[in-house]
Amino acid sequence: MIVKDAATMSQAQSDQSLGRELSTAFRLPLADWPRAIFETNYRFDGGRLSVEDRAVLDVPSRERLLAGSTTTLAGGAQIEVRLLEQDGSDHLVIFVDGKEAPRESALSAKPTRSAWTHAVIALLGSAAGFIAGYLYLVKAQALESPWALKMAYHTAGWHLLLTLTLFPASVWGQRPGIRSVQVVSFIFVCIHVGIAIANGAAPDSLHDGPIAVLNALSGLLFLASVIYGQRAYRDMDPIAALKAGKI
Repeated sequence: MIVKDAATMSQAQSDQSLGRELSTAFRLPLADWPRAIFETNYRFDGGRLSVEDRAVLDVPSRERLLAGSTTTLAGGAQIEVRLLEQDGSDHLVIFVDGKEAPRESALSAKPTRSAWTHAVIALLGSAAGFIAGYLYLVKAQALESPWALKMAYHTAGWHLLLTLTLFPASVWGQRPGIRSVQVVSFIFVCIHVGIAIANGAAPDSLHDGPIAVLNALSGLLFLASVIYGQRAYRDMDPIAALKAGKI
């Protein structure tokens, strides 16, 4: 027990002296693509490599990292950690039997059918709001209403921006893009529900009914974007795509 505690204390002191504030995750090109993490500091003064939360290699210094440090995994695969100096910057790489392991942060899944569907739903929500903006313009001309004209410009501008951003974010923005579309969609659910209620509860022209309906439709489509986004987010898992051979 004393020996175990002493070893634990020694390891803790080693971790503290190294200052392992930098952690980089890789996926090893082996069966089921196990996760490897290399912990070091920002000067790369050595570090520790763990595979599936089990330490497999300790590198004592930056010089050893530059020279390359190797170990053999339980299955017989040889793994090497090496620090490369390129154009004045440091670049950490891992090789397994000579094959470079990809970084988790660099993995990206191909757009799935659900990602495209999610993008189309958000696009339709923007289109409904854009048409509502056009009806505000018609209302402004019919009533000579500065407020209706302001709403027309405001609605058209916002939905033009959404049309140009939400679709590409959902299709090509990977999981962060899908999450951002969900957040924006939820905001516009609240906005469009409020506008629909305002126009439907106290109409002051023949245009208010269609404006209320289109805003309600836009709100429902944005709500669908929030809900369906969960499936798109799940399907766009880059690790699952890697294991399935789709990357």
